[in-house]
Amino acid sequence: MYKVFRKVMAVVAVVCCLCMNAGATGSEPIAIPYDDAKVESAAILRASGSFNVSVNPYARAKGDTDFPLEAGETVRIYATYSPDSASVDFGLVDPDGVFHYVRAENGSVDTTFEVPESGNYRLGIKNNSGQTVKVSGFVRY
Repeated sequence: MYKVFRKVMAVVAVVCCLCMNAGATGSEPIAIPYDDAKVESAAILRASGSFNVSVNPYARAKGDTDFPLEAGETVRIYATYSPDSASVDFGLVDPDGVFHYVRAENGSVDTTFEVPESGNYRLGIKNNSGQTVKVSGFVRY
């Protein structure tokens, strides 16, 4: 069942790349300090390209690779997660450790962030629910 889910998600990601324009959600990103003490050490995420990770209840996952960006550049995050009833935040962790995020709804997120200042950024995911969340998606910059 898991293999089928992964294949379906790969097809969805490819179709979305070819057929959808990048666009931000209606809400403004929110910035909060990103506490590294609460970040799961087992989370393995790639800052550029696709990712597939499970995030434990009330935990955070942060990409293990920095990617350099200049002020004004944009980063698109597209992801799906299950269960879709979970509350999950997606965003970027800036060089000062601040998490700029949007809250995803209904099992998916497709948002674009404009980077306010130059520096090295990482993908960040926060699970606000009491159950493990499986996340698949990609980051483009």
